[in-house]
Amino acid sequence: MATILGLDMDPTTLRGVVLKTTLRKSQVTGYIAVPLAPASSPEEHDDIVRAAMRQLLAAVGQPADRIVTELSGDEVSTRIVTLPAKVAKRAAELLPHELEGVVPFDPDDSIIDYQPVESSPTEVKLLAAITPIEKVRAHLERMSALGVEPREIAVGAVALDGLIPLVPALSTPGPHCLIDIHPEGTDVCILANGACRFARTLSVRIADLDEGRQHLLERELRQTMAAWRMEGGASPSSFYVCGAMATREGCDAWLAQIVGAPVEVLPLPAAAGADEMNRATFARAAALAGRSLGRGKRLNARQGELAAKQTMTVLRQHLPLLASCAAAVLLAFLFSSYARYSVLEARHQQLEDELARVTQRYFGAEARTADAARRLLTSGVESNDPMPVFDAYDALAAISESIPPSITHDVQQLEIDLGDGPESARFQLRGSVRQAADSSQIRNALAAHRFVQRRGDTEVRLACFRDLELGSTDRVGEVYRYRLEGKIRCRPEDEEGEEDDESTSRRRN
Repeated sequence: MATILGLDMDPTTLRGVVLKTTLRKSQVTGYIAVPLAPASSPEEHDDIVRAAMRQLLAAVGQPADRIVTELSGDEVSTRIVTLPAKVAKRAAELLPHELEGVVPFDPDDSIIDYQPVESSPTEVKLLAAITPIEKVRAHLERMSALGVEPREIAVGAVALDGLIPLVPALSTPGPHCLIDIHPEGTDVCILANGACRFARTLSVRIADLDEGRQHLLERELRQTMAAWRMEGGASPSSFYVCGAMATREGCDAWLAQIVGAPVEVLPLPAAAGADEMNRATFARAAALAGRSLGRGKRLNARQGELAAKQTMTVLRQHLPLLASCAAAVLLAFLFSSYARYSVLEARHQQLEDELARVTQRYFGAEARTADAARRLLTSGVESNDPMPVFDAYDALAAISESIPPSITHDVQQLEIDLGDGPESARFQLRGSVRQAADSSQIRNALAAHRFVQRRGDTEVRLACFRDLELGSTDRVGEVYRYRLEGKIRCRPEDEEGEEDDESTSRRRN
C-alpha cells in the first residue's frame, strides 16, 4: 500500500489530502487543514509555516511515499500545441522550437513539459507548459526548508485534472468546467473525455471579490469561455465551483448567472477531517494527490536537472513493504514447491503400484523399480512348469549349431512337433552325409548340446534333446542317408538322471 500526500499552500491555510493506493483500488483517507496565524515579519511567517508543516506531516501518521505540490499558474505559461502524428515521439525535442516566440519565457532557461490532449491518425494535440527553471528551483528550496521533498510539481489550473479519478462525474465525456477561486487567483480547467483540454489562471482573487470587484471576475470568466469556444470547444455540460470561495453561501448561484448554466459545489469523497460543508476547499490538494492515479504522461515541472532521484531514504521508507513482498514471494515459492512435490509423489506412487500390478500379473512377482522389472524381463516368466520356453525355432537353431562344420550334410526332411497337452515334444531328422560315421557324430553332438537360459543374475545350462535314436544308415550312390529321432524336453544338466514322466510334462509355444 502506498501513501500519497497532495499538499496545497495558500497565505492563510496549509491543506493536505491523504490518498492510500493498493494494486486494485485507491481511497481518500483523510483531509488535513492547519490554519496559518498572521505574522508581523517574513521570518515569523516562515516559522509559522514550518510549524504548521510539521503538524500536518505528523497528522499523516506514516511518511508519505509520494508528495505532490504545485506551482502557481501565474508562474507558468501553457499552450495547446498540434504536431503531426509521425513526430509525436519527438515532442520533447520539438516543443522548444514550437513555443519560442509565443511564450513570455526563454525556452533555454526554462523547463518544458507536456501531456497529451487528444490524438488522431494524422496529428496529436499536446498541452504544453513552460516554467522558468529558477521558479522551480526556488519552489524546491522552499519545500526543502519546510522538510518536504516533492516527487512531482504540478502547474497552475492544469493540476485540477487530478480530480478525474476521484470524482466519477468528471470521467464522463463532458465537457466539464472547474472553477477554483482561491486567495491567490482563479483557476479554470475544462475537462473532456477524461482529460484536461483547456486551462487558464485568472488574476482575480478572493480579496478582489471581498472588495466589491466582482465585475473583474465576470469579465474574465466570459473571456475565458469565449476563448474555449474559439478553440472549437463545445459549451460545458456542467460547471463545478471549488476552493475557499465555494463554501460561501450564494457563490454557486452567482457564478451560474455569469456562465449562464447551473453551477454545483464540487463533490469530493467523504473522509475524516472534513464535512460536506467545507470539503470543497480541499479540491486542489485532492487534485494533486489524485494526479498519481492517472494513466499516461502528465505535466510535471520537476524535470531535467531538477528531476527527483531515488535515494536510500526512499528505499528505507519502502523497506517494510519490500520485506513483506519478499516474504510473500518466498512463502508462495515454498507452497508451490510443496504442492508440486506432493503431486509428483502421488504420481510416483501411482506408477509404482501400476508397475507392481503388471509385473505380478505377467511375471508372477511384484517389481516396484525399473531395475527389478528389467531383471524380470531378462529372466522371463516365473512358473511351476519345469519345462522352460523352448520353441521350434530354438530347436531348429540347436540342430543347425550341433552339426559340425567339417561334415557335409543335407537335410532331406525335418519334423518338429512340440506336442499339445501332456504329449512330449519330438523331432525327426532325415538327412544325407558323405560318410556313414557322420550320422553318429551328429547324434552325439545333439545329445551334448546345451541350451543356456538366464534366471535372474545366473545362467542355467539345459539339456533339451533326449532319447535320441539313430535309425539305419543306407548308402545311395555316393552319400549315406540316415534317420534320427528323439524327444525334446529341457532339463538342467544335474537332472538328467531323473525319470522322464510323460504325464507331467507340458510344452509352451
